[in-house]
Amino acid sequence: MVTTEELDLTFQKVGNDFGFEAKAEFAPFRDLKIKWFRSYKWAEFTVSDYLKDAPENVIEGIARTIFSKIKGTDESYSDEVIEWLTSDEFVDSMQPTYISRDRRIGSPIGEHKNLQEALDRLKEKGLIKTDLNRTKLFWSIKTKEEKPAWSSTLMRTVTVNKSLDSDDVPEEVLDYVLLNQIAFIECDFGMDPMDRQKTIEERVQKYPGFDGITEWLNDRGLRA
Repeated sequence: MVTTEELDLTFQKVGNDFGFEAKAEFAPFRDLKIKWFRSYKWAEFTVSDYLKDAPENVIEGIARTIFSKIKGTDESYSDEVIEWLTSDEFVDSMQPTYISRDRRIGSPIGEHKNLQEALDRLKEKGLIKTDLNRTKLFWSIKTKEEKPAWSSTLMRTVTVNKSLDSDDVPEEVLDYVLLNQIAFIECDFGMDPMDRQKTIEERVQKYPGFDGITEWLNDRGLRA
């Protein structure tokens, strides 16, 4: 496990390579993220504690990518970083903590709709590429959300808007909403964000009845 002192030393070391003095500490964020404050040649970082179990080379690789963004060179994450963040080991250890911290997540069991049945329908149609054994499906706690659903690629969770847990919601709408989020999870984490978005859009637009489904969602105030 990486201590705060070790994290701080790693960011100091990498910061020195980029011409910065640096300080870093862990924080219990809901999402895996890093916040930073910069003032000329000084940078202070608050790092998600999901990285406490990361190997030293992963911490250093993440630090190098962040400093490159600050410098404007925008270096991609290394293969070692991507491999660790997308590993089964990472999701097995961090997913329960993420679920407990995300206060938008409700029950996996709906009152009227079954998310697992929707996933099974997508599998039967050949629209799902992977087994998704570690992916968890939930309904949101609140119905007053603007999105039909949202997901965490690294934590492999999908949360569907509770307002879609109704007998009035056609199966194809729920299936499409779920497919949209699964497409994010199945996308290569190392892919350029623009390419990732394009790949997902091209995939879901092939879903039968795409135009009618997005119109149905928009008419109900859900941003498709």
